[in-house]
Amino acid sequence: MTLTPHDNVHSAPIPPLRAEILLAPETVLALAQEIARWLIGYLQKWLQENQVAQERALLTPEEVAQYFQVNRQWVYERTSKNEIPHLKVGKYLRFERQKIEHWAGEMAVPEVSQSCGIIPGLQIGTTRFRRRRITSRGRATAENPSPGSINPEGGR
Repeated sequence: MTLTPHDNVHSAPIPPLRAEILLAPETVLALAQEIARWLIGYLQKWLQENQVAQERALLTPEEVAQYFQVNRQWVYERTSKNEIPHLKVGKYLRFERQKIEHWAGEMAVPEVSQSCGIIPGLQIGTTRFRRRRITSRGRATAENPSPGSINPEGGR
């Protein structure tokens, strides 16, 4: 059986506490400022500790795949080739967030809009280029855009 305060005969009911304090407006302002300073200091310290903890956080392969917007198999393939920085925690793969972000930054392809000259129309840093049709009869040129096709004039 559990006793509540009302069941206990020896305890008297506790009256509600009330107090009135009259303070000058300057005192109220000073107290509010001191409370605000303390609260800001506490929150800043908490945020710094939380940020450090997040930077040191270890990611799972699933989280890394989500970060790069790829499937999990892509992460495992890069790990098996030692292309992506990783840790082994027993049999588990883990990734340090800071190292993954740094590695991702190194993979960035710079944007360059110069023509490379090796393949006409191909620009360095892009995958777009002008396509010219190549047929079994030869390469298309400006004079003959479709070699191997039949000309309406009667020739090939």
